[in-house]
Amino acid sequence: MSMSTHTPPQRELARRSGGGWRVAGVAGELLVTAGVVILLFVAWQLWWTDILASRNYDDVRAELQSEWGVADPNATSPRVVDPKYGKAFGLIYVPALGGRGWDIPVMQGTDPDTLVNGVGHHVNSALPGELGNMAIAGHRTTYGAPFAEIESLRAGDQVIVATKFGWYIYELDRSTVIDFWEGWVLDPVPGKPRNTTPTEQMITIYACHPKYSAAQRFVWFGHLVDEYTRAQGAPPAISAQRGQ
Repeated sequence: MSMSTHTPPQRELARRSGGGWRVAGVAGELLVTAGVVILLFVAWQLWWTDILASRNYDDVRAELQSEWGVADPNATSPRVVDPKYGKAFGLIYVPALGGRGWDIPVMQGTDPDTLVNGVGHHVNSALPGELGNMAIAGHRTTYGAPFAEIESLRAGDQVIVATKFGWYIYELDRSTVIDFWEGWVLDPVPGKPRNTTPTEQMITIYACHPKYSAAQRFVWFGHLVDEYTRAQGAPPAISAQRGQ
């Protein structure tokens, strides 16, 4: 009676099962590693970029203050600035947003490299105090996230822009959510035909929506309610926040 050379069914099943578990184990380790890498990247985006932005903001503020020098005591109204692309020309304050929306550099341009230094002014939109629509974009996450809580703002909240020549106080009127490709909010009179001639000074601020997504934009519209020369001192909302 000869002996069979075939592997018993039970042993063959165990051998194959063991191989499958090894493959599954390697795949699981790779997934865990990938997950750790993704978490580290997210942490870098949310934490480290905020640190970098804070340093950038400080440097830009210091440069601005040096450029602005002493206020002109004879000025009766603020003059319009003449900004250079990629450079800061002002500071923005949104008291209702607290520290996140306070003393943020306003850069000329909205490309990614420029937005790491502050909020960005659309180059073809009105400048502070000018007739028309001043459009400003800001990060909602990463790089200081100055507009992180833009959704929490309410009608009547102020947006204050400071330049070399003075302070411009805007009051928010209404908000909306748009798809990322909609550009009408940048028009001279948002919601009206592009060739409409503006008759008042307006502001539009916006950021990505919802948080951690770029599918849409959360937008606020407002209008100018007051302005001060630098020689007149800071507006009440700024003085109150500074504890003056």
